[in-house]
Formats: sequence, structure tokens, C-alpha cells
Amino acid sequence: MPTGKLYPLLFQPVSNAPLVLFRVLFGLLIFLEAFGAILTGWVRQNLVEPSFSFTFIGFEWLNVLIGPQMYAYFGLMAVWGIMVMLGYRYRFAMLAFSIMWLGAYLLQKTSYNNHYYLLVWVNFLMFFLPAHKNLSLDVKYNRVQRQSHMYNWHRWAPVVLMSIAYVYGSVAKIYPDWLDATFIRRAFTNRYENPTINGLFSASWFHYFISYTGILFDGGIAFALLYKRTRLLALIASFVFHLFNSIVFQIGIFPYMSLGFILFFYPPEVIRNRFLAAQQDWSSRLQAPIRPKLTAAVLLFFLAVHLLLPLRHWTINSNVFWTEEGHRMSWRMMLRSKSGSVYFRLEDK
Repeated sequence: MPTGKLYPLLFQPVSNAPLVLFRVLFGLLIFLEAFGAILTGWVRQNLVEPSFSFTFIGFEWLNVLIGPQMYAYFGLMAVWGIMVMLGYRYRFAMLAFSIMWLGAYLLQKTSYNNHYYLLVWVNFLMFFLPAHKNLSLDVKYNRVQRQSHMYNWHRWAPVVLMSIAYVYGSVAKIYPDWLDATFIRRAFTNRYENPTINGLFSASWFHYFISYTGILFDGGIAFALLYKRTRLLALIASFVFHLFNSIVFQIGIFPYMSLGFILFFYPPEVIRNRFLAAQQDWSSRLQAPIRPKLTAAVLLFFLAVHLLLPLRHWTINSNVFWTEEGHRMSWRMMLRSKSGSVYFRLEDK
């Protein structure tokens, strides 16, 4: 058996309770994201009414999807979400949703959101994780053998992904328009008609409070959740922070998905004992990992990509806030807001 520090860090068996519980929540959330995009009119405004879309470079062929068929497209994604939640033909449903979500993401660049990009990675990560090995219809119908454990990297991969998103999001906020609360001032002032709420949201102290707590929360929440002595306080802060963002900015499933990820920050046995204590058989163990060196290499590459990709704008001779070269896929969240319009006058000669 391989020795050294990396092997036990990656392949030590731990309870899979956080993963299977997250799968149930995640399946529900992606169902709501897909079906909600239809109900709220997002699909109509961005993917049905336009005659073309601004795609990512090289994916112009995706424009053939534009039109009423996108209702069926997102409806099918909602079905995959329910199947993921139930753990029914999980691998197929998760892969299908991942590909279709990626297609929608690449199709409409004008509606770019860091949360959409995060979901691209979470989708494919969940496809590779054995989230259906417990509390699933796949186990009930004997499509897979029930397991009560997972490898340690199955827990740490989501933790690392979210930690990178948080920390880079915090670092990106350290720029003049955030530090002097300009962006927050413009985002909150006169946002509501209610005079009491509008008075609070227009107060200068409130703008600075939101600006600096945003930096501190994003920069420190992952570490606070991992440290036992600060975990409860971090949990409370997470609920306040994400529910506030959900109510004020209405940013879809991201706040609730972020709260779901907290399951991975707790020791797996704690989650098992707290939520699945009624289950009797926790004795099933994992077999020895197949090709552990290859797995370790892929995980290190995954880590390197996420650490380096957000830094690429430093290699580009331009201002990322203006040109946006290097802005996407870099966790540069809530840093600017842009809009534009164009009018054409056609004269028949």
C-alpha cells in the first residue's frame, strides 16, 4: 500500500453522510434553478426572444438552440435535478444536467454570473463523486452497492473549491471603488420604496459596513468553518450573510448551495451522528482505490487550474475592470455593474 502524507490525506475512508445529504439538497436546488428560470421569465428574455446570442468564442454554433425549444431544454434539466435529488440513475442524470447547463452557460455570455460558472464546476465534480451510494433509489433498486464511507478527497474537493471562490472573491474586492463603498452605495441607494428600509440602505455607515464585512466574510469564512472553536459563529454568520444576499439581490440558488456546502466543513462523523444516527449499518467499507497516483495527479491539476486561472489578468496589459479581459472565471463577484443600449436608424435609399 502506498505510504507518505498524500495517500492518507486523499484516500482515508470517512463517512459519506455529508455527500449524500448534499446530493439531496443539490438535486432540489438545480431543479429549482432550471424550472425557476422558466417561471421568472429568464429563459424567455435571454434565450427565446433574442434572435441570436453572444456566445463564448468558438461556440457560435450553439445559437441553433435559441427559440421556444429552450423551454423544453430547461424543463428537461429540471427533470435531471429531481433524479439527482432522488439518486435515481444518478450518474446519467448528473452528467446530462452538467452538459446541458454548460451549454446554456456558453450560449449566452451577456448574462454571465460567477454563480453560473461555479455551478459548472460543481456539476462535474458531483458527477465524479459517489453521492448515490447511500440514501438513493439506485441503492434501493440494487443498481449500486450501498456504501457508508467515501474517500477523504471526496470531502475535501468541495471544501477546496468553495474556499478558493471565497478567498479570491475577497481579494478582488480590495480595490478603490469597493473600499470607499462606491459600488455598494450605488447598489443599495433607493433600492426599495419603503422609507424605513430605503433610509437604512442609503446610510453611509451601512455602505461601509456592507463593503468591509463582505471582504472579511469572504476572506475568512472557510477558515472559520474548518476551525472547531469558531465553527458555530461562522455557521450563524453564513446564514445571515447568504439569506441577506438572497433577499436583497435575488441571486437564485447560490446562497442556499453555499449553505449546503457547510456540510463538508464539519467532520463527516459529526454529520452522520447528527442527521443519520437512525441508520443502523455503518460498517460497509471502501475497497482500495484504483490508480491512486493518477487520481492524485488529476486532483493536483484541478487545484492548480483554480489557483492560477483567476490570476491571469495580471499577465494582460489592460485594466480588467474596463476591458474585462480575465474577469470571467475568476470569482470577481459584485465588483461592477454595466449596461448599454444601441439604436439603429435604417434609411431605404
